[in-house]
Amino acid sequence: MTILLPRERTGADALRQSLTWPDFQRIVSKLSKRPVDIKLPKFKLEGTYKLKEPLSQLGASKAFGQSQADFSGITGSPDLFIDEVVHKAVVEVNEEGSEAAGATAVIFFTRGGSSSRPLPFVVDHPFLFFIRNRHTGDVLFAGQVNHL
Repeated sequence: MTILLPRERTGADALRQSLTWPDFQRIVSKLSKRPVDIKLPKFKLEGTYKLKEPLSQLGASKAFGQSQADFSGITGSPDLFIDEVVHKAVVEVNEEGSEAAGATAVIFFTRGGSSSRPLPFVVDHPFLFFIRNRHTGDVLFAGQVNHL
């Protein structure tokens, strides 16, 4: 998990709105592994998203059309079409680590040189978080926590 804690207590919204993918990659490339004494509030975020419209806009509209969809390879019947696609995401962070839709990862990074003494990191105001694949660096989940 990568946490971006703005310097300003009210800066999470501005950071989220201005953060670009190249900015994020630049920040992550400057991080190094180091022991961290982190004070992080417990939180749980859940979201349910209907994806019919976004998927249609990306070119999958035929799958949703009663007269255009062709899933006959699945059922043998030409009558099957997709009515809706629903995605549910859950991210929970507690004393035991972080869990995102069943995938568990606890990785803390910080900028700066190496040291054997843990660096204190107190997350006491709104922040952004990113749960990334530890091998590829791909962002799997991202969110903003406003209420601590």
